[in-house]
Amino acid sequence: MRDIVHRYLANSVSRRGFLDNMTKAGITLSAAESVLSALSEPAQAQTAAAAPAGPVKQFQGTGGACLAEQLIACGVKYVFGNSASEDAPFYEALVDRPQLQYILTPHEGPGAAMAAGYIKASQQPAIVMQAGAVGLMNAMGQTYNAYKEQTPLVVYAYRSDQSKRSGRDGFEEIANQEQVPQPITKYSWSAQGSSMIAETVRNAFKTAWTPPHGPSYLTWHSDYTAERARVEIIQQSHYDPRMHVRPNPTEVERAAEMLVGAKMPLLIVGDEITKSKAVVKAIKLAELLGMPVSQMRQLWANFPEAHPLFVGYVPANTLGSITWPKDADVVINVGNKMQQSGIAPVVPHSVKFIDMRIDYNNMGKAMTTDVPLVCDVGLGLDDLIAAVEQLMTPALRAAAADRAVQVRTFSERSRMLRSQIVNNPEWNNDPLIADRVTWEVAQFADPDAIIVHEAGANVMHSFDFNPLGGRELFFYYGGHLGSGVGTAAGVKLARPNQQVIAMVGDGSFLFGPHALWNMARLELPVITVVYNNHAYAGPLSRSIAELPSGRMVETGQYVHGYLGKPDINIASIAEGFGVRAEVVRNPGELKAALVRAKASSVEGKPYLIDVQVARRGVAWNGEPWVPQISGAAMRTKKV
Repeated sequence: MRDIVHRYLANSVSRRGFLDNMTKAGITLSAAESVLSALSEPAQAQTAAAAPAGPVKQFQGTGGACLAEQLIACGVKYVFGNSASEDAPFYEALVDRPQLQYILTPHEGPGAAMAAGYIKASQQPAIVMQAGAVGLMNAMGQTYNAYKEQTPLVVYAYRSDQSKRSGRDGFEEIANQEQVPQPITKYSWSAQGSSMIAETVRNAFKTAWTPPHGPSYLTWHSDYTAERARVEIIQQSHYDPRMHVRPNPTEVERAAEMLVGAKMPLLIVGDEITKSKAVVKAIKLAELLGMPVSQMRQLWANFPEAHPLFVGYVPANTLGSITWPKDADVVINVGNKMQQSGIAPVVPHSVKFIDMRIDYNNMGKAMTTDVPLVCDVGLGLDDLIAAVEQLMTPALRAAAADRAVQVRTFSERSRMLRSQIVNNPEWNNDPLIADRVTWEVAQFADPDAIIVHEAGANVMHSFDFNPLGGRELFFYYGGHLGSGVGTAAGVKLARPNQQVIAMVGDGSFLFGPHALWNMARLELPVITVVYNNHAYAGPLSRSIAELPSGRMVETGQYVHGYLGKPDINIASIAEGFGVRAEVVRNPGELKAALVRAKASSVEGKPYLIDVQVARRGVAWNGEPWVPQISGAAMRTKKV
């Protein structure tokens, strides 16, 4: 009896449940009702006394209502979810909470990509909700992308096994469900009762948004969502540290001395600069020292590409593969993950290396670090700039100015050479070459357009990306395909007043077109451009490069790349989701289609352009190839 009373006071059972349990314990119904009446007044008094004004409030309700209340307190505006019957108490709670908007996504993967796109574009919290373990599996690929991109995505999927029958291999049950996404999340936990739901939600958001950012996963037995509880709801501002860390002053002085003493310092920029809104500070440091600036593979373009000190992108293997400069003697990384793809370290051990970032876990993994600066890069750049300015003599300023002239000479020549792309003899071909598609979109895009790039190896040239009010880039850094369309929808939701153009390959598109429906339903006028070469061109080219003398090249049989026979009608897929679409083959048709896409955007309607692109890549001897079908085998032939 004592346990039944305790559970009622904790609001984990309803009035009816209390009466049922009491009668099962041998208490008459009238006696149970008398006890219930006696308990009601103290319970109400306890609630009133325990409800202080301010950031903490007491709340009673179902686990689903507790979830909704805590999400609101966390600052969440959008819930991205695929319909799940066990979450009915949460949906019920949304009816009277219009400030929490549920966005129904027709597939878990693109839905998670949409949530991540919204978070990346807005830097505001959101949650993606899935239907149990099966929904979680569909969302795992985009959770992996969030992990690689360090996006603070919070993922929830209930446990189909209820608390009283867990472990019986029930319908959609998986043992230790919270451990499934553990390797690709910062926090993974199963709440141990309805009274722990709000606290678990807070911990998930706190961990995801504590730098370095990353996804969190939370779950609980599905019956907890219907079970009633009394919980504390706490505002985000009173539990989330959102750390602002300054670097060690001694290390800052060492870094400044290295930089001013270098003959050719090199600055590598990364996504932490954009997250910390520190682009202007990175420019100031580069200009102060007249040093070239580069970037390795990252999510955003974190430095103005048209700036005279920007020398291009470092391939994701080693610094030795950079076009210029070849003689960098001091390298400083500010906020780049420095993704290691090759065996040799990105920065050779012979080069002095300064590493400034909050991502301490990835520092020193494959490279020797002379000066580690663990900090918020915005604060770190403030301190480093101040230290460098104190050391800059007239002679050092003159040397920096001379160096800036060298860098500018290289960048101007590179820009001139890149402009020669229009002289390609295949420039006016039908079907188009991929570079012509990119160039035409770059001429068409608004000055502050956002380009979502999931177009494989196609380079987003000619855009002159500029994070300071110019065109922005959202790159598919994580590498799990199917993110482009969903990301673009989420970005447009966060930035409704900017043009958003998704540029995706046909193979990537087929991994996740479902968010087109969300674009149509929510009137998100995204322009989607598909490079449709009817092939997985990237894997084909890389296979040929890896095995130039192998049997595939010898026989011309490539079983793993051709997407024709029958060709996939991507425009029809888009129209099936309610998105206007058309197929184009040549430059004139593409230009006209882009004009129609812009007119559709004015009406609030998304638009897709299925661009027929020449099925070409780099073969073993430098000649182009076209995939062909011969009988049951997939082949290529030279053209």
